[in-house]
Amino acid sequence: MSPTADARPSLFTLLRQIGQDPERPTEEEVEAVSKMIHTQEEKDRTRCGIGSFRPKWLQRLARKEVYLGMFCTIATALGMFGTYNSAVTSTLEKRFKMSSKQMGIVLSGNDISSTIFAILVGYFGNFGHRPRWIGLGIMSAAIASFMAALPHLIYGQGREAEDLLAATYSGTNMTVELFKEKKEIELCNTTLAEDQRCAEEGEDGSDFGGGIKGPMVFIFISQLMIGVAHSIFWSIGVTYLDDNLNKKTYPLYYAISLLVRMLGPVLGFMVGGKCLSLWIDPRYQPSISSNDPRWLGAWWLGFLIIGCILGSLSGLLFLFPHTLPGTLRREAKRVIRQTRIHTGEGRDVHYYAAMTRTKKQKAERPSFKNLLRALRRLFTNKIWVANLFNTIMAVLAYGGYFTFKPKYMENQFRKSASESNYYTGATSLTSLIIGTALGGIVMRWIRPRPRIVTGYNTFLTVFYTAGITSLIFIGCPKLHVDGPYPGSSIPECSAECGCTEQFSPVCSQDMNTVHYSPCVAGCTRADTEASPIIFSDCKCINNSSFTSTTVGVGGGWGVGGYCREACGMFQYYLLAQIIIKSVWATGKVAASMINLRAVRDEDKAVALGTLSVCVALFGFIPSPIIMGAFIDSACLVWDKTCGKKGNCWLYDSDKFRLYQHLVPAIFNFLSLFGDLVVFYLSPRIDFYGDKEVKDEDEVKDEVEDEDEVKDEVEDEDEVEDEDEVLAMTGKREDGEAAERERLTQETEE
Repeated sequence: MSPTADARPSLFTLLRQIGQDPERPTEEEVEAVSKMIHTQEEKDRTRCGIGSFRPKWLQRLARKEVYLGMFCTIATALGMFGTYNSAVTSTLEKRFKMSSKQMGIVLSGNDISSTIFAILVGYFGNFGHRPRWIGLGIMSAAIASFMAALPHLIYGQGREAEDLLAATYSGTNMTVELFKEKKEIELCNTTLAEDQRCAEEGEDGSDFGGGIKGPMVFIFISQLMIGVAHSIFWSIGVTYLDDNLNKKTYPLYYAISLLVRMLGPVLGFMVGGKCLSLWIDPRYQPSISSNDPRWLGAWWLGFLIIGCILGSLSGLLFLFPHTLPGTLRREAKRVIRQTRIHTGEGRDVHYYAAMTRTKKQKAERPSFKNLLRALRRLFTNKIWVANLFNTIMAVLAYGGYFTFKPKYMENQFRKSASESNYYTGATSLTSLIIGTALGGIVMRWIRPRPRIVTGYNTFLTVFYTAGITSLIFIGCPKLHVDGPYPGSSIPECSAECGCTEQFSPVCSQDMNTVHYSPCVAGCTRADTEASPIIFSDCKCINNSSFTSTTVGVGGGWGVGGYCREACGMFQYYLLAQIIIKSVWATGKVAASMINLRAVRDEDKAVALGTLSVCVALFGFIPSPIIMGAFIDSACLVWDKTCGKKGNCWLYDSDKFRLYQHLVPAIFNFLSLFGDLVVFYLSPRIDFYGDKEVKDEDEVKDEVEDEDEVKDEVEDEDEVEDEDEVLAMTGKREDGEAAERERLTQETEE
């Protein structure tokens, strides 16, 4: 058997064959009609390259499959940036002494720039060279990634990290400067001279507490720049993809893109987990475990990695053509299909070719006046407005939830920052693959009616609300810490130790009781060469009974960090997350189609841009701020270095769990009202392009008689008399009949 006989078609070959009509137009027919409706300038704009650099081998890449691959790769990198932000949130709060609310404000820069630019970029960019617009946006994202890492490169790891490293590092390759003054761990009757530390950094204590302003500015600007990139990519990039795909195959292509793109958020968490497992200065390793709340991971390293990826991708986009060649072929095929469907009505291929030319000539040119018209069409579109409302409510629900989810897992289940990100990424990957793949398959091959699709989305809203509410009841018992914070006090056994409010938890030798710090535990010795650090001769830990005591005989030992939780609810929490997100993800493809199919084709870009603006302004900007404020209200121990309030060290886990799930459940329930309106009006939506060639209503909307065709063409100064207008519509019965007969015969051949 020959090798050719065993050859199997590729995935993209199969995708191209999906949805093809049995009476598919021949290439000769397509070429003949294309000559009727396309100018040479339009054909030149389908060539890959820049300027005079347009080699023949490069033209092989002018395909929708190549752009889809590039689209997925870029979306993956952008997704990495977004979830990496969430992965390092708690570390940034500790490093720069920020509260959760302050961190939410800093991260809102992404959505502020989206609010400013999305509509303008989505509208005017759609009339320009879209791949190059996208290339500029991704270049902006690369710069934003590098800027996000600048605070570390400028300010370093911070004085507290240096002190902790100096006090606990047992290696031999430390720099001489770091050991100029050996730092001590706060033990019983050991004075750290906090006032002196503050004086060393200046009377205002600018490096301790209150939130460091310089790094916050850099991070905020980086968020502004990444927001510009998102505005361009998710408006122009999506419409460029949609315009180059058949509407029947779009659901499957979009599902494939989602499956690939979802690797981005997962990889973001995975990269975050790996980077945070390294000390903030990867050259050294202090003698504390990553479970210790004082641990600071290399949060800046991932931004450099993501920036290099985005920078390398941005240049390739400039090589894509203004329009892919397949778009011109589809326009020609559409004319042929319209002619076949309406055979016998006295209208031949010339009529529909003229209609296509006229429609393209009358297409709106970019202007603020036309932009206002498009916006008026959008906000009078009941389906689009209702879908906008439920989208905003859904974003308010999960925006803040996913931002602080790794932090929640750290505090609720006592996982390290790296572990939290690994688990978050793994559950996201599993659930999204299952749900998105199933949703795409159903939408492509079963092709349910709009009423069924929107009804199912309504069910998903109810299901997700109930599911996330149920997570309130899956958690670990509230952690009790012996120490100076609301609801507790300094034990009598260490009352004379002169302890400060510096939080540094110690697990008692019974592996159950947690002390506020080694000083509060009454410890007088520390073995910094052990990892984690071992504290001994502790007055508040009874060595004989292996339990903690308020007076006791003392003499026990403990280890730095939290005790290992005996709670076994973590695996149930992960399982519930996978089930809820898998079911919820089955509606992602349908939700995307509603956004695109509820509006006119020429309004798709501005619709996505306007959606981005409204969702950013009323959803993404307030959601982390609202959630951060609720989380801050659950704080028990605030950092108060040098008298200034910084990050939170210890939370009331019961309140944290309640706020983390109840707030998004309420917002998600409110989105149900928008879903019900979309469900009621859903019969108007054309999901699969069935009305595009089977109805002549669109043609009649453009021209209802020959006089209207004449007016439309004269407006563009394309013809000067009625004979030319009649020739364009195929109605002329004299000299043009012979020419029409000849062209028809050529097409049939």
